[in-house]
Amino acid sequence: MKQSPVDATLYQLELPLRAPFVTATGEVTRRMVGIVAITQEGVTGWGEAAPFPGQDEPFEAVMMAARNGGMTPCLAAAVDEAVCDSIARSRGERLVDELGASTQQVPASVAVSIGDDALDHVEKAVASGIGRVKVKIAPGRLGHVRRVREHFPDLTIGVDANGSFDATNWMELTSLKDLDVSYVEQPFAHLDRREVGSLQSEGLSVFADESVRSVADGVVLLDDPNVDGIVIKPGRLGWQASIVLAQLTREAGKRWRVSGLLESGIGRVYTDLLAAAHDAYLPDVAPADWFISRDIVESRYEQGVVTIPDGAGTGLVVDRDEVETRAVESVQISGSVVPDPC
Repeated sequence: MKQSPVDATLYQLELPLRAPFVTATGEVTRRMVGIVAITQEGVTGWGEAAPFPGQDEPFEAVMMAARNGGMTPCLAAAVDEAVCDSIARSRGERLVDELGASTQQVPASVAVSIGDDALDHVEKAVASGIGRVKVKIAPGRLGHVRRVREHFPDLTIGVDANGSFDATNWMELTSLKDLDVSYVEQPFAHLDRREVGSLQSEGLSVFADESVRSVADGVVLLDDPNVDGIVIKPGRLGWQASIVLAQLTREAGKRWRVSGLLESGIGRVYTDLLAAAHDAYLPDVAPADWFISRDIVESRYEQGVVTIPDGAGTGLVVDRDEVETRAVESVQISGSVVPDPC
């Protein structure tokens, strides 16, 4: 069967944040992202390469790879997203149905950065109808979690350490046991250590995040009794691998969460689509414009919920002229690095 020509373009955008976002790996004030547009037979699909500083490959590596016909993990994920979106749109199929979507509206959740103003951000979220938060933590910086819990005794709270604890300070995490924390994401850089079991014995549920870089990683983690669940990030894995890993986690009888990389609404929609599955556990479904000063697509958030787009592919409406106008640079991606259709 003869394949039609594929047009693949990467648009580099700079997206200022409304406020500095602080994690254990540093402070972020803007997001450099690569919006991928892939057109096949006149139908365009969209993806986003948004490596997070200090946790993924440098963004400049994404641009260099695109210019030179190469590939990086986050670029590969974005290309996969765009290809699957394009194919699904051409077939009139919805990507959200691939895991058995059970809803068109998903309760919103926001990540809260480390800092003295964490409680202020949570108060704003709760006032807008949001009923769950993920609070960033680091060694010596957990007090804000207690303050949030004291002010909001019924709020669903998870925490994310971004792999920042080690053998010298892990006992700090046991202070969370009395705060009704729903999960602890990536407490250590590597989770195959006895301290993880000790956290579980304190009643804390440990989820793997940065350790999940591929389906193969996920398979290993699902077999580890020290891991209660995994975090699936389409921005790291791509759409196809995210679907496979969610299905494998179901079969293993463990929980899976879905989360993003502080992307624009184009990348974030893939998180939303997975979150619509009936067994997605406390997914991170935040409106992109909660963090980004000016998003590329229209917000789908209202009164505490994010609405899943209704339409083929992702269902998202993207104004290509707007993307091109805001692009700092655009690069044609070599057809040799575009994967086979989904």
